[in-house]
Amino acid sequence: MKTLRIVALATLCHLATPAQAQSTPECPPPAADALWPQGAPRSVDATLTLGTPAQLALQADGQGKYSGSAAISVTQPGTYEVALGNPAWIDVAKDGVVLTSINHGHGPACSGIRKIVGFALQPGTYEVRLSRSDRDAVQVMVSLSR
Repeated sequence: MKTLRIVALATLCHLATPAQAQSTPECPPPAADALWPQGAPRSVDATLTLGTPAQLALQADGQGKYSGSAAISVTQPGTYEVALGNPAWIDVAKDGVVLTSINHGHGPACSGIRKIVGFALQPGTYEVRLSRSDRDAVQVMVSLSR
């Protein structure tokens, strides 16, 4: 079931267009089994699990914004997408070197996904860096694009 939900979320991410994200439709309340549940559990150890939404605590950066990071490990090469529930800047780094994103967009209307950025990754551990957030916690999920 979890794999099906991940595939469905990845499919929704690819079907989204900027035009959809810019409109403000009347959205129904989220279903109890929503793919992007609001209020996902907090990441306790600043580690993310592929395909699992988590709230990442951020720290004040001294300029009126918040930033933070979390580790993610991938076991197969591919395009991985980082989805956020609130506006923030997304970087992914390997061994301290920031990688160049390969795509970006918005989540489907009414999904609660504010931003999606894709990165080509090889097996290894990466640092997902979030910055320029207006909030001290951001919901984030990393998934393999299909």
